[in-house]
Amino acid sequence: MEATRENTARMGIKDYFETLIDVMRSPARHFEKTAEETGSRRALLFLMISALFYCSVSMAYFFENSLSMGIIMMANAILMPAFGAVITFILVGMTGQERVPFGRIFNIYAYASGAVMVISWIPGLAFIMEPVRAVLIGVGLHKGAGIGKLRSALLIAMTVVVMLLFFWSAAPMVVELKQLFQ
Repeated sequence: MEATRENTARMGIKDYFETLIDVMRSPARHFEKTAEETGSRRALLFLMISALFYCSVSMAYFFENSLSMGIIMMANAILMPAFGAVITFILVGMTGQERVPFGRIFNIYAYASGAVMVISWIPGLAFIMEPVRAVLIGVGLHKGAGIGKLRSALLIAMTVVVMLLFFWSAAPMVVELKQLFQ
């Protein structure tokens, strides 16, 4: 049993592509299968490999190899799914139904975001891939966390609203801090 857990925590190139194809080909089956994962290491590795690909390709083509922009993009690619998972976890807890572990919600966000990142670096596809990410997260919440379809859709919509409100509220503070340090 212990050896099985060790193998599922690793993420080689072959495992990465198998996971990517599995998420895109049959997300319901993938999230049902990964609901039994005990940790978040495999999902985090999948997200980090996708983020590394996304950032390296974006830097090479669009940002003229700017290291600072690459660091910002990498942080954004890893932290935004985690931030979305935190908000969804809080909202799930506030709705008063059964408790869903944070690791399971984070895994759903990591797999959905990682799968979308591989394609979303292409100009014009980022706007198309965001609804795809939302659908993948919805399928993951339904199949992987046992949340109903309507509730999953409402959780996604509420997460988007809370994130937008957070960033709209934080924007004036960032502008003031920028002026303070100039």
